[in-house]
Amino acid sequence: MEQKTETKKSSIFPIILAIVVIVVLAGVWYWARKSIVRPVPTPPPPKPVEKVTPKEDSTAAINQELEGIGILDLEGEFKEIDQDLNSL
Repeated sequence: MEQKTETKKSSIFPIILAIVVIVVLAGVWYWARKSIVRPVPTPPPPKPVEKVTPKEDSTAAINQELEGIGILDLEGEFKEIDQDLNSL
């Protein structure tokens, strides 16, 4: 009977030894990865700020800008639509 108990002990010992070796290797690997110095990425340099000169804010300047805006001729647009509808 003594031989059977020795056989069980000897078969468990290599398994436990392998588990301990794996845990130690994993710890060494983790510690080595953690201790590696990684360069910190530097942010890109700031873009130069463009100075925007404000346009004149007087009533005359605003009226001039409004006159320069091309307003659609709605009557002409409706006439074209009416002609297209009448041709159907």
